[in-house]
Amino acid sequence: MACHDNEKLALLLFKQSFLVDCGASVSAFAYPKVESWHEPYGMQNGSGNCCKWDGVECSNETGRVISLDLSSSCLSSTFPPNNTLISLDYLQQLNLADNFFDYSRIPSEIGLLRKLTSLNLSNSGFTGQVPPEIAYLSSLSILDLSHEGDPSGLGNKYSLKLRDLSLDTLIKNLTHLSQLHLDCVDISSDVPLQLSNLTSLKSLTLIGCNLSGKLPTHLLLLSNLEKVSFRYNYNLRGYLPDQFRPDSRLRFLSLAYTQLSTLVLKKLNINPAVLDSWLLKLNKLTRLGLSNVITSGDIPTVLANRTRLTYLDLRYNQLTSTLPLWFENLIELTALDLWGNHLKGHLPKWVPELVNLNTLAFSFRESKGEFDMFLKLPYLQSLSLSGVDLTFGQTSIMNSSSLKFDILVLDFCDLNDFPQFLRNQDKLRFLSFSGNSISGNIPPWFVNITKENLLSLNLSGNFLTGFEPPSDLLQWENLEVLDLSGNKLKGRLPSPPKLLQIFHASKNQFSGVVPDKLCDSSNLIYLDLSENQLSGQIPSYISHQLGQTLQVLNLRDNNFHGIIPETFTKSCKLKMINLSQNQLKRRLPNTLVNCMMLEVLDVGKNHVNDTFPSWLGSLPKLQVLVLRHNNFHGKIDAQLGHGFPSLRIIDLSNNFHFGNLPSRYFENWPAMRVSNGQKSRSSNSIVRLVYTILHGSSFSQDLRFDYCITITDKGSKTYYSRVLTVFRVIDFSSNSFTGGIPDLIGDLNGLQALNLSNNCLEGGIPASLANITELKSLDFSENMLIGEIPEELTELTSLEVFNISNNHLVGEIPQGRQFNTFDDGSFSGNLALCGAPLTVKCGKEHSSLTAPLSQSINDETIMDGDFEFIDWFIRLSGYASGCLFGYIIGKVYITDRHHDWFMDTFGRRRPTARVNRAARNRRHK
Repeated sequence: MACHDNEKLALLLFKQSFLVDCGASVSAFAYPKVESWHEPYGMQNGSGNCCKWDGVECSNETGRVISLDLSSSCLSSTFPPNNTLISLDYLQQLNLADNFFDYSRIPSEIGLLRKLTSLNLSNSGFTGQVPPEIAYLSSLSILDLSHEGDPSGLGNKYSLKLRDLSLDTLIKNLTHLSQLHLDCVDISSDVPLQLSNLTSLKSLTLIGCNLSGKLPTHLLLLSNLEKVSFRYNYNLRGYLPDQFRPDSRLRFLSLAYTQLSTLVLKKLNINPAVLDSWLLKLNKLTRLGLSNVITSGDIPTVLANRTRLTYLDLRYNQLTSTLPLWFENLIELTALDLWGNHLKGHLPKWVPELVNLNTLAFSFRESKGEFDMFLKLPYLQSLSLSGVDLTFGQTSIMNSSSLKFDILVLDFCDLNDFPQFLRNQDKLRFLSFSGNSISGNIPPWFVNITKENLLSLNLSGNFLTGFEPPSDLLQWENLEVLDLSGNKLKGRLPSPPKLLQIFHASKNQFSGVVPDKLCDSSNLIYLDLSENQLSGQIPSYISHQLGQTLQVLNLRDNNFHGIIPETFTKSCKLKMINLSQNQLKRRLPNTLVNCMMLEVLDVGKNHVNDTFPSWLGSLPKLQVLVLRHNNFHGKIDAQLGHGFPSLRIIDLSNNFHFGNLPSRYFENWPAMRVSNGQKSRSSNSIVRLVYTILHGSSFSQDLRFDYCITITDKGSKTYYSRVLTVFRVIDFSSNSFTGGIPDLIGDLNGLQALNLSNNCLEGGIPASLANITELKSLDFSENMLIGEIPEELTELTSLEVFNISNNHLVGEIPQGRQFNTFDDGSFSGNLALCGAPLTVKCGKEHSSLTAPLSQSINDETIMDGDFEFIDWFIRLSGYASGCLFGYIIGKVYITDRHHDWFMDTFGRRRPTARVNRAARNRRHK
């Protein structure tokens, strides 16, 4: 039956709204379906009848258009808000997936298509709020609004949002859903209990949706449910059911990167016995992912009979056993992933029996084996090995030409050279030889074989010294990721290829200036050149041109001098800037306020001469601010509107600040006041790349940048290489702060380290500190504190470091709990303290000493007759004059012109000679 004229016209007008561009669809099977849509009526093959057009299906009885499938149809352009599809009143199925509608909004008029049973708008470039009118489509059985963004939740600039229309409202109205896919849609709510009422539900994927709350346990018991994925919802918690239905149809369950798997370990302690309790019920499974959930050291034997499995993922567990022989029964496996474990024993001999394997990954603690066995697997394209002492036989060279790898990872495999079988591996896309003992130059044959196809290369942690022949430009034409860190590479830094996104070259011996051609790498998102011998000025293009794509910039521990570039623009994408341990001078550039995504700023151990940059408080995501060991000076005045809303680590130590502590900031640091439930995971950002490899398989690499900080406790330094959200630090030590320690600092109950040592602070120790129950380190040494140690501090049961030495505290040291673990060095230099661990006992003689001493301190006078305190008074006078000197000098604006003279003449004066020497030593290291 011919289609109706009004519907034909509607389709033709819809076609005219778009450009046809096959770059708009990523599918290899994409083609422009609408090219068959045209007039006149008299054309052959029924082209005038819209029911014969590609993607169009009509009812045999009425001729009405009931289905429109334009998925992967190369459609490009803005989606018209008042489009003619709305006139297709009888439309039941609409599929516009895999096109590009230029970040348009989903039109609200779509809610008028009340007969729709299937709606697929996935991966088509829609953005903004999902219109509430979609909830009017009460007959929907399939709803797919997913898009292939970054499932970790980072950088989804154009993701859809389900906030005006809540997930709870959507589910209440769409009670007939059998498939619901909202991957990378920003939902930002708890998982509604209503999900458990969708009895028709077969497939549910809510990946990276910012879901929280508890997962409804009964959801996993729905009788028709076959596939569930909640991965990358970091705040989602709950438990797996103790038992599954005997007739359960569940075939795929993924809860990776949620809190749920962690809590499961606490309640169910997943081990072989528990997997009998529920995994046996899932006898139809073909794909099984159990990454990061198994606590026992053995591989569950219940898997031995799962002969239907084609995919088995046991990554990142605590498996320490040998690989059992029953694995040879899983002959249907195409992918076996045991990466990130600590397996024992040698490479198993049954590996060649799994002839269907396409992907194989093992991580051993210490193992041996022959590489040649993997060449017997005819379909193997991805091989990842770690911790295996590999040997290569002659067959590895002879047969390597018949087996072409896409992915090859041989990390920590005791390689001393580049394996010769690589000479035939000209199809490699991803290659990693990290943590081996490969020395000397990178040979030219290796570069020539890999330079055309290679996307990612990791040679970190070896003993490489250079390239042969030397080159100023890296030759890998399509390379996107390059990790050369932790080698002994010398000479000038080579310029990376233009397509490079990740360039990691830290911990080498590169010297000279940063090459100008680096500015051509307009795709860079991660640049780490730390711990080299680079010199000269930091090029301005790093902040101006590269800053528009760059997310991570780490130039720590080099010899850069001059000023910090001042050309950060409003297009700045930087999340981390680490310029510490260089020789940079003058002020912080005010243009840093343009970097609205900035999470970490570290300029420690330079010669920056500036007042406290309160203007940085406007950056909404700034979590870590390190200004230590510079020439920051003056008072710190909190400004309204500049409250540092996300700050959790601040280090101002070893500068020239004076005046009172910034108590107004303490009142307004919400990230320092957090509950245990909010500290469950690291907030370190992830730069995530997904590569499409041959034959449609894919490989994803997570690259995290970690925040590092050095904290001084009791005179010793501790270097924290990875800082989690559970870490909250305030370090204002070695300045000239005066006044008292405000009571409200006890409201910062998320703090774990507080260092106010080596200042001129007066008054008593606030008892409110007892409210900071997770405090691990407290250092108030080298101040002018008076009074007694509050008994309430014994409630700090997490306290590991406590230092109040060299103050003027009096009375008996509190006893019990953590206080019984501190040595006498924690309390020394307080002449009127008594009790363990000091040798001074408390008694009548001590009471007669502390009373006038306390009175003299409180009155800030010493009576002429108190000759017994003359030694103490001399110490106090020297201490006070030192603080006064620091206070006066702090008021002087130290210009660059006079800086060198000032430092040579005065250095860093501190209250005592011992502290003065220590400060100078720190400066000259």
